[in-house]
Amino acid sequence: MQDTSLAISSVYEDAKDFLIIGLTGRTGSGCSTAAQKLCGGSLDVPSEGYEGLTRNEFKKHQIIKKYIDGSNWAPFYKIEASSIITYHLMMLSSDDFLTYFSSDTFAQPLDGELALEVFSFFDKVREKNKDLGGKRSNLESHEIDAWFELYFFDLPALTKLVMGSLGRAKFTQFYQRAGDNVRASGKANDSSFDPDQLFNFPKHLNFLIKLAHKKARVEKMPCRIVVDAIRNPYEAFFLKRRYANFYLVSINTSNEERLRSLREYRKLSDDEIKVLDDKEYPEKISGSKKFIAQNIQECIEVSDIHIHNSKDSEYTHNDLVSQLAWYVTLMMHPGLVMPTSIENCMQIAYTAKQNSGCISRQVGAVVTDDTYSVKSVGWNSTPQGQIPCLLRSAEDLIEGRNESDYSEYELKNPSFRKALNEKYSNLIATNKESNRNFSFCFKSIQNEIEGEKNQVHTRALHAEENAFMQIAKHGGQKLLGGVLFTTASPCELCAKKAYQLGLKKIVYIDPYPGIATQHILSAGINKPDLELFRGAVGRAFYQLYQPLMPYKDEMELVFHIPNFHNPKKPSKAFLKKDNEALVEANKVLQAEVDALRLLVKGSA
Repeated sequence: MQDTSLAISSVYEDAKDFLIIGLTGRTGSGCSTAAQKLCGGSLDVPSEGYEGLTRNEFKKHQIIKKYIDGSNWAPFYKIEASSIITYHLMMLSSDDFLTYFSSDTFAQPLDGELALEVFSFFDKVREKNKDLGGKRSNLESHEIDAWFELYFFDLPALTKLVMGSLGRAKFTQFYQRAGDNVRASGKANDSSFDPDQLFNFPKHLNFLIKLAHKKARVEKMPCRIVVDAIRNPYEAFFLKRRYANFYLVSINTSNEERLRSLREYRKLSDDEIKVLDDKEYPEKISGSKKFIAQNIQECIEVSDIHIHNSKDSEYTHNDLVSQLAWYVTLMMHPGLVMPTSIENCMQIAYTAKQNSGCISRQVGAVVTDDTYSVKSVGWNSTPQGQIPCLLRSAEDLIEGRNESDYSEYELKNPSFRKALNEKYSNLIATNKESNRNFSFCFKSIQNEIEGEKNQVHTRALHAEENAFMQIAKHGGQKLLGGVLFTTASPCELCAKKAYQLGLKKIVYIDPYPGIATQHILSAGINKPDLELFRGAVGRAFYQLYQPLMPYKDEMELVFHIPNFHNPKKPSKAFLKKDNEALVEANKVLQAEVDALRLLVKGSA
């Protein structure tokens, strides 16, 4: 019977012994705080949970706490992405380093004396790196220790030294630029784009993951790794493809609390915060910059798990730690508890967005009543009967094929035809071998013609708008007091519709870059609450909440619970002994029957 219990342990062993969390989020949201808590000796999960838990959610919290407070916790190894940048800076020659830091490509370049001082910090670690000789495969035990000490102790300490010398604002500026350069060319001081170096940064992360794994095996410890922090979505895609147990986790907080943190704790001025925001949340990225620039918005959009860091609450520790405990536990033991109602609804919206034929951004939406009963589902797409943009082709339109797919305006307007030809004719002629469909965005072309950024030209209905109209289309339902779930916060137009319908709450993943929150949703007396989503979506939803086997079966196998309706078949020895006893009992019974017969006969 002990074998079945050991078998269950083996089933969960891979998930418990090797998992990787990549953190992402805007500076000031709490990634470093989350990493610090994961690296501690225990999570210190609060018994009382955190603010806002329903009765069922509190029961789930208790199950999570009991599981992770036992023998299932092990501290995480922390990989600091900034240490990889420090490593590349360390590899520069003195001349290259000084030229880089004092160049006029920076708004505030360093003077030569300060740059020389910073360069001197690298000397000791640079010598240690030379002693390692560059060997990174088939490492012996002592070589693993040396590499581990370099990346997990020496480089983080050196990074902090550089930060202290430059100051946080200037440090962030220089390191963000160096990080972009590493992604572009593999060198900290070279911004020229080399496609062969496209995955230089995530490959470096991958080496450190393998290094930590080897270190854990030598020490016979579970290997749990947190990467602080991932800033480019292609780094996340690279690791997702390689590790089934990799999860991208976004740490989010309200913008008000993030700004307060940047001003009060990081001492950044409003101008410095604007530079930071423009870098992390760029309005538009095109060309090779898509592969090398920081893009926190897209990182949040493709995250597997979203954690809300309630910095403004007295229960901040409880809130953040409880969510970390919840998802780390489910990574180790999928299906231990069920998803929350909010997760269930957002998962539907997240799945629905895949139906969108928009080539710019896919969005999904779900409308529920106040008990989270789903009333309608929508995604951004063209009106029923029209062809989505993904399925249309500029080549077909230019060459006069499938004319019913296009509007009279697209077919006949001279200004539009001229703009379309200028944009696509040469591309179509020179890229025949790509075999890609030349989908195009009508709105983008029309806005270029008008020199505007007008949303009215979009061919698609927004996801929220579509969800609202589905209800009206099929007879209508009461939505007063209901909830809107959307993968991106609503624009001004959809926010007004949600307000008019009397929805009490809007739950969203990614903030829409408009003024809907400040202008529409913040005014009036019946304004809906705007709430950042917390939970798992996409592949993580299934990985975390799908049990490996029915929980009843697991309990029977682990604790050997007897089944009284199907008793165990008795052994041959037991049956033999039982038969012997039965024979003896029959003999006694037969003797009593014979005696009774004699007695009856005598009486007669």
